[in-house]
Amino acid sequence: GWSNLGNTLVAQGQLGEADENYSKAISLCEENLKQAEGSFGVKRCDDLYLLLLNRGSVRLNNGMPKEALMDLQKSDGLRARPDAVILQNLARAQEINSYFSQSDRSYTTAISMTANEVNPFWLRSSLVKYQLGDVNGAMDLMRRVENRFPEAPEVRAAYAALLWAKGDEDAARKKFLEIPDRQRAKYAEDGFLDKVVSWPPLAKEAIGQVAKAVGDKSES
Repeated sequence: GWSNLGNTLVAQGQLGEADENYSKAISLCEENLKQAEGSFGVKRCDDLYLLLLNRGSVRLNNGMPKEALMDLQKSDGLRARPDAVILQNLARAQEINSYFSQSDRSYTTAISMTANEVNPFWLRSSLVKYQLGDVNGAMDLMRRVENRFPEAPEVRAAYAALLWAKGDEDAARKKFLEIPDRQRAKYAEDGFLDKVVSWPPLAKEAIGQVAKAVGDKSES
């Protein structure tokens, strides 16, 4: 149905069209649930939470942060028990909408459910902790991420930002310079930090300072 078509369109990178198809599937599911209420023999649509998760994830990656947050909050409520995939996406939506305390709680719960398997989203959780002033908690998580993904440019950049925040400026410069030149230059661009990696404000500020310290960004 519409949901499967939505999944196919996501795989093809056609997010706008995927959103439309998920929206049709959601409308049909909600209509079905109204009909099934108080009626016997009507097969209930039981995957509304999943449809909302899918559409919320698409909206998160398609410049619709507020709408994504609404979908993911509904999905979380309908699921009625903690679900690591919903929580990761919900945490990201809360973060992008600047609800950092809520985001931290969602990330922490998701991490507690996947504690033995370090995931890339732990990096975002670490930067949210830094945004909230928990530099040590941020660094503890980041060390585990760096141990698991030591060569990923974003991991090196985020680790450098936290080292700078802790006052270890030499180590921050050294870590940042481990990133190949072309990839490292992106971290001196505001557009990249805002729209591509979408870091919280304090992390963007810190990496901006590191980029200036190694000469990638001019003093303004």
